[in-house]
Amino acid sequence: MSETLWIALGLLGGAAFLLLCPLLFLLLVAAVRPDSIQSALRLVLWPCYRIKVLGAEHLPPTGPALVIANHVSWIDGFILAAAVPRRGYALVNATYLGIPILGPLAKRSGMIPVPDRGPKAQRAMLRAAFEVLDRGDVLGLFPEAQISRNGLMGPLYRGIEVIASAREHVPVIPCYLDNLWGSPLSYSGGRFFFKWPSDWRRTVVVSFGPPVERPLTVFSARQAILLAGVSAFEARPPRAKARPLETLDPALPRLHHPSLGLLAASTANFDRGGIRQIGQKPGSVGQAVPGVALRVVGDDGSPLPADTEGRLQARIAGSPSWQDTGLLARIDRDGFVFLSSPIP
Repeated sequence: MSETLWIALGLLGGAAFLLLCPLLFLLLVAAVRPDSIQSALRLVLWPCYRIKVLGAEHLPPTGPALVIANHVSWIDGFILAAAVPRRGYALVNATYLGIPILGPLAKRSGMIPVPDRGPKAQRAMLRAAFEVLDRGDVLGLFPEAQISRNGLMGPLYRGIEVIASAREHVPVIPCYLDNLWGSPLSYSGGRFFFKWPSDWRRTVVVSFGPPVERPLTVFSARQAILLAGVSAFEARPPRAKARPLETLDPALPRLHHPSLGLLAASTANFDRGGIRQIGQKPGSVGQAVPGVALRVVGDDGSPLPADTEGRLQARIAGSPSWQDTGLLARIDRDGFVFLSSPIP
């Protein structure tokens, strides 16, 4: 066997050892001291992820709470578990937890497997959610129910409306996981895993917002998550702020405001392997881009519900308040903007 091959095998063996050691350490902690799993997660994530937490004061120190977050990568559940100041639980697609080693670790870290489809999926998800909340614990949900294939937020499932209406006393805390797109565990570059990371130690910003007002809808929940995302974008490192989202297609409809800049854009639709995600809609200028939240308000300045025409306002990273765009528009429940007046 040649010396080069021996070196290659040694490097592969070393990489496998470095990968397995943290996982085995977490499995040991989860088995022996499950209450210490959050501290262990922070330690294991530290070499690759610098986690910056904003708005932790919005999480109640005791009692039940429902945290709803965007879903960008395979490691989101672990990032959220490490960022929440209290021990919590998360509902995760059962398929993801079938991975050897990673699956058992995730379960011991507080991740609860639920089916992603079928007649029993909704009932299983609701039953698991109510059990956690009724114990007075924190529950994390990724209401998109799938990992983003374009770096933007997708539609939210209506299960969160059912949970919120059935447990009115439980605060629903929006959360945005920022700067995970581009990591090997995201779909950036059109694939998961086997790619070169854009940052060796990535700063991930986890931004919690104030509780979503009742009555909660998937639209109001989505808007709250995106608003938390503006704060997260503001805390990004300068290099990450300057990095454009490569899935935004300049050939597709977009909204570029003459004074506020790019506010909304479109991506290609994704339909592969049973995963379908909409990146564009006929007549729409797209969705809010990273670092921007959009809303439609009435004559009195109060936010309007989905598919209601009014004045379009933008909250842009670096600006402390909402700014009027001078445009009339409506935003549908999936976050797509439809203009009713021409761009000035």
